Amino acid sequence: MKKIITFFIKNRILVAILLLLALSSWSTVALASANAVVVESNSVNVRVGPGLAYANMGQVKKGDKLAILAEKNKWYQVRLSGDKIGWVASWLIDNTDVSSTTNKVGIVKVPNTTVFKNADANSNVLGTIEQSQKVTIMYQESDWTQILYNGTAGWVKSAFIQGTQETSGSSTTSNTSNTTSDNDIKTVTVTQPNTKLRIDPDQNGRVIKTVKVGKQFDYLSKDGKWYKVRDSDGSIGYVASWVVTVSGTKSAVKSAATNISEATIVIDPGHGGDDSGAESKQSTYEKSFTLAYAKAIKQQLEQTGARVILTRSGDDSQSLGDRARLSSKKQADAFISLHFDSSAQADAGSGVTTYYYNKDKDGQLADSLNSQLKGLAIGNRGTAQKDLYVLHYNSQPSVLIELGYINSKEDYKYINSNTYKQQVAKDVTNGLKNYFK
Repeated sequence: MKKIITFFIKNRILVAILLLLALSSWSTVALASANAVVVESNSVNVRVGPGLAYANMGQVKKGDKLAILAEKNKWYQVRLSGDKIGWVASWLIDNTDVSSTTNKVGIVKVPNTTVFKNADANSNVLGTIEQSQKVTIMYQESDWTQILYNGTAGWVKSAFIQGTQETSGSSTTSNTSNTTSDNDIKTVTVTQPNTKLRIDPDQNGRVIKTVKVGKQFDYLSKDGKWYKVRDSDGSIGYVASWVVTVSGTKSAVKSAATNISEATIVIDPGHGGDDSGAESKQSTYEKSFTLAYAKAIKQQLEQTGARVILTRSGDDSQSLGDRARLSSKKQADAFISLHFDSSAQADAGSGVTTYYYNKDKDGQLADSLNSQLKGLAIGNRGTAQKDLYVLHYNSQPSVLIELGYINSKEDYKYINSNTYKQQVAKDVTNGLKNYFK
């Protein structure tokens, strides 16, 4: 025992170094594996910013493991091979183990600290950072620390960075270039009918006025989930964020998806609950068929990697307003309402019809779907404009499809068959694939 104690006393410096190396090794592993997710979809676009409005910089494939750096607007900032930094849609990857707030923040201790491309002083210089500037620490390796620098990964000498207890969460630190601010918002546009402008940011606040869909306000500030706005007549009040869209910042307005694998699609099974819809001569109801067809379409769409949301998943009642609002709330890239037609007299009607309301907003979606539905066993009646509530008050591209006449003996023969149902699901999926190309 005395020999062991004597050894530690004589070699205390060596022992201290070994302990530091062990702790350093553990720290490196912890930082490297803190935030990892796995891609679920077959392929996912990586964009330069947190939204579909940003340019595509590449793709990751199913099974790829990505390091999470930050989260914003339901998008994850990730580190790719070659130390590139990009953004992927959170709903397209397995986010079970995500903890996006564990990246440490460091403070630069030395003026004009050089940022290198690699952990090597002879590698290319990316730039310099000022003393006291905060940086997001992504990884530590021996004498080098990897940080987030202008949207990419860079390396600085570890001795030049002082660690803090602060973590980088949903908003990245000052050395990133892909962040947006509420201060960038310029206008607020109403997407729901009978929207209230209130004196306070509260649903019980006194109503100043009621406005129509399309009404535009000047943006002043944000208070929780409410926007403070000014009308053209000078009146100032608050509108709820969930009944409006904002413009003036790239991440605020979502553009159309360029790949079905990153699209959000809302499928609306018509009727439900006390509202049975049309009745067949066999005493079966429209509400049951719309739900069954919606589930079949959802199943096929999800195989493409699309995010699919049903307005109802059981035999329950949903108001037309709630269906349209869900489309806006989820910023759907496409909204498809499913129905089955009925004529005043049995066997008096037949055919599949695709309805749209606004040609500019909905026309391309209607045409893409109808071009595929033309091959169904039930005859095709084409596309048509119609003022339907779930289309009229829907801020997103939307259509309503009548998939045949439920009180037609000939149409019902197909409607009630699994073969026809699966063909409809296939045609809708292919139509959406073409729409997002």
